[in-house]
Amino acid sequence: MLLAEEGGAAVGIGVVRWRGESATLGPIASLIEGRGIGGALLEGLLSRAEDEGAAAQRVCVEAWNASAYALFASRGFGVIDTVAEIERPPAPGPTLESSRGLEVRAAEAGDLDGVVRLDHKLTGHERSADLASLVQLVARRRGDVVAYLGMQSVGDAILLGPAVAVDASDLFTLLAHALGSSLAAATGGAAEATLRARLSTNAPAAAMAALGVGFRVRSLGVVMSRGAPPPARPPQLYSLAPALL
Repeated sequence: MLLAEEGGAAVGIGVVRWRGESATLGPIASLIEGRGIGGALLEGLLSRAEDEGAAAQRVCVEAWNASAYALFASRGFGVIDTVAEIERPPAPGPTLESSRGLEVRAAEAGDLDGVVRLDHKLTGHERSADLASLVQLVARRRGDVVAYLGMQSVGDAILLGPAVAVDASDLFTLLAHALGSSLAAATGGAAEATLRARLSTNAPAAAMAALGVGFRVRSLGVVMSRGAPPPARPPQLYSLAPALL
């Protein structure tokens, strides 16, 4: 974490998290606009990431924030994904007619190796500690982990993510389970909470499925990357807190 100070008072903050050979940036915030504080923080974070050997740096920027987009673009970042911030009020979950041979259950300690391998293969991240603490549901097909879903309670909401799946239908199946009894079991009975998530739009079928089960789009953002691109752009939910891109 970097702190910007002026006259002994904090005027900005920036955070970088290392995920193996990639680094995720954010939040980056300054109290005073037009003074170059955000740019200085970004330069410091990039320097730290590069010193640690990060081959790629990624960040999520709100789509309405043109100045933030320009700041990252000026440092060589390009857009690799558009994300939809989605929300669903408390309501009964859908009934699954078929899971296409998918076995979905609560995550266990023995699932972690398979989850980490899948995650690294599809996202390029190495974030085993994060996944160990956040993943609540795991999906297997013929014994192999093909999807996972993280969940956490924050205030009066349940934040869904990170989540990664081999295909969009598997991600939808996980979401459907999360909307049902699995949500209460995984989050200590908080089945009546509002659900929030950050959904990649790279897989249109996943977005259609989310809207079909009652999620609505609250806002849009873009994922920007500098350096080595991710190995794939799978159907996924990016984490809201912390920003595990």
